[in-house]
Amino acid sequence: MKYKLIAIDLDGTVINKGGAIIPSAKEAIGRALARGTKVTLATGRMYQPSNRFAQELGLSTPLICYQGALIREPEGKDVLWHKPLPLPLAREVVAQVRKLGVHKYVFIDDEMYVEEIHEKDAWYAERNGVKLNLVDDLLTPLSKPPTEIAARGEPEEIDRLVAHLKAYFGASLIVTKVHPAFCEIAHPDSGKGNALRYLANHLGIAQAETVAIGDGPNDISMLKWAGLGIVIGAAPEEVKAVADWVIDHGTEDDFAQAIDRLLET
Repeated sequence: MKYKLIAIDLDGTVINKGGAIIPSAKEAIGRALARGTKVTLATGRMYQPSNRFAQELGLSTPLICYQGALIREPEGKDVLWHKPLPLPLAREVVAQVRKLGVHKYVFIDDEMYVEEIHEKDAWYAERNGVKLNLVDDLLTPLSKPPTEIAARGEPEEIDRLVAHLKAYFGASLIVTKVHPAFCEIAHPDSGKGNALRYLANHLGIAQAETVAIGDGPNDISMLKWAGLGIVIGAAPEEVKAVADWVIDHGTEDDFAQAIDRLLET
């Protein structure tokens, strides 16, 4: 097959709304692996849950996590790429997020820090085997650069926060609205596109031999960079606009159909 590396988003792509891997997606990935194609995850998720899904899918290629701020080998092995937020910038981000009064997170060494524990935080940590740390002040653990900072709130609060951070910091960081109630803040050199470029070069794979599959605005950079960008499902128009292929049949099997079409090439 022409393509040697496939980078796939997780949520809404191979994982359903219940948080489980779609059976047809797992089978399709197995078919790609059997053809000798390398498959990686390119997700906003933390490393630990990403690694768990990688093991379930039988993946051995380094994983792109935290919206491209981290690339690490599966099973807790070597870190290949890490773009944490510089400490002065991270502290200012926390200060600006605090002004808008939304729930905030700091991620350091694949652990999650919060100033108050919400039900969703405890559920996420328990479900994904992530250590959740409660601190009085998020500036306290910031003696070490964080991989990412995030915020959760009502959709209108997150809209205001995203607009404020982009206006205040400009190109100094990347602000990604993952879904209406959640946004992630990361180093400007992160992003799935930059991470995929690094990984492909690391593996000795040409840009023209790479494929990216996703469904959200946070996938746009890798869809643009890859030799072939595939958008599946009911993605926003801005995402479909950058795709080479759009596969939207309104079923959970859209991903599997994308892989099978790819293998036919």
